[in-house]
This record gives sequence, C-alpha cells and structure tokens, in this order.
Amino acid sequence: MRITKERKNSPSQWLRTLGLLVIVTVASLCSYQTGHNAAKLKYEMQVNIFSSPTVTNPVSEKATETTAVEQNAVKVDPPADVKNNDTAGYSEYLTKGEEIFYETAKTFNPTTDKVTDHTYQIMYGRFLLPYYHQNPNMKFLEIGLGCNMGYGPGASVNVWKALFPKANLWEAEYDAKCVEKHRDGTLKGINVLTGDQGNDAVLDSWIETSGGNFDVVIDDGGHQNCQIWHSFLKLWPTVKPGGLYFIEDLQVGRKTGPRGYRKFKTDTCDKDLIAFEKLKEFGDMMIYDEQKEKAHASDIEFIFCQHEACVLGKKK
Repeated sequence: MRITKERKNSPSQWLRTLGLLVIVTVASLCSYQTGHNAAKLKYEMQVNIFSSPTVTNPVSEKATETTAVEQNAVKVDPPADVKNNDTAGYSEYLTKGEEIFYETAKTFNPTTDKVTDHTYQIMYGRFLLPYYHQNPNMKFLEIGLGCNMGYGPGASVNVWKALFPKANLWEAEYDAKCVEKHRDGTLKGINVLTGDQGNDAVLDSWIETSGGNFDVVIDDGGHQNCQIWHSFLKLWPTVKPGGLYFIEDLQVGRKTGPRGYRKFKTDTCDKDLIAFEKLKEFGDMMIYDEQKEKAHASDIEFIFCQHEACVLGKKK
C-alpha cells in the first residue's frame, strides 16, 4: 500500500480560499435579486395593463372596484344625478347605508333634522336603503311634511327623491294650506294626503285614496302619543308582508304640560298612553316564553330601537 504524505495549507492560503467563497456567494445573491426584481416588475406591468382600474370611494378612503353608477349613488353630487341610475347601481345601499343616507341629507340646504338633531341615518341606513335596493318600486308614506319646522317644509322629501327615484312616494300633512303652497315646488311629483293623523276617519280616507298596501310607513307627524298609536293601529295592517314601519321622536312621549305630548286623547286612546310603552309590550310578547303563542300569531317579525326612534318589521 502506497501512502502519500498529506499536504498542509498555510494560513494565507486558507484566507484566500475563504475570500473567494464569499465573493462567489455575494455575486450569486445579487444575480438572484436582480432577476427577481425584473420578474416582479414585468408582472406588475402586466397587472396594470390588463386589470380593471380601481376607483376610490368618496365615503371610504379604501380603493374598491366599482362602477361609475355605484360611485354616483354614494356621492349623490348633485342629488338629482341619482335619478339617472338603474337599480344595479345601488349595491352600496346594502353595506354603506348609514354613510350614504347621512351624506345625501347633508347635500341639501336646509338639511333635515333626521341627521342634525337626530341620528336616524342609523335605522334608515340599516333598514330602509337595503329595502329599496331589493324593492325599487316600493310604495312609501311619510307622515309629516315639516310645515311647522323653522327651516320650512320638505327637507326630508328632497332626500327621498334623491335616494329613491323609482319609489311611489306619498306624504301626509296636517296643514292643508302649506301643502297647497308647495304642491308645485317641493311636492312636485309627490302624492299628498292631508288631515289629522289622530282621527280614524281621516286615516281611513288616506287608505282609501292611496290604496294602502304600503311597503314603508314613516311616522314623523305630530308626535302626540295617541296620534302615533291611532296611526299605527290603522296603517300597520296596510303594510305589505316584509314591509317596514318607522316611528320617530319617541323620546317626547313622557313630556307633560302645555308643550307636552300627552294632552291629545280620543275615545279609544287615553292621554296617559305612551307609545313606546306599547312597543315594549310587543317586545315582551316576542321575548318571553309565556307569550310564545301570542308571538307566533302576531305579524310583527322584529322591533329595532335606536336613540329616540324604532322600526318594526312585518313578517313575510
């Protein structure tokens, strides 16, 4: 067996070898990074060329892929532009209803107190706008044109016209002279009813004239407890299955005295009745087991209450 003597490397030779390895490794990494960046740039250029452009939503700062129709529906600037949209442009009503309602209302001067003194964009954004998206030809009744408001009547009518251009809009108002004065202005294109919402005969005439069968009723009328209750008992049966009934300004129900809201009464409604307490009775019926059979027989599907107001949904 031939044995060769092992050759030893000097320290300087080891250092040269190590340096060479470092140089080769760094060069390889640089080459890889250069190739990776070139491929990434090429991919991004392809994406920019072939993908659809994104449009920044004016309500949210996030960029989303949306059509020009949808963008107009959110901006409502000017509000009349919404009238030219088809229902396909209202998909944002399902997810951004509160923002859309608030921003639309604020485009008008005067601005309805629904979004200034109150925060009704919550219930309208969550329930009414999505309902319109599914039922664009909805039949809609609001009680209370606002003739006694300091800024004048029709502030909310402007919002309804802008947001619901395909809806069959009805307004009911106590002050007939005010209605006639604004019939060719703010109320142009709106169906109008007049009279006292606390009078059953008047309510019957409203139902007969309009044909009833409402998708949506909004009570923003006199706010007297018995007015609210008379209206509900008469108009709720005319609401379609799946429809909505909104009641605003329930916070005044306990106020007494000359400027209170418990002075109005009828033969069937005592002045001690408080509208919200009646709604709480519905809530008890829907919650507690001992009233389960009563709840099953009722046509009330849900009650949603926010600050100062509630909305009832009817079973389908």
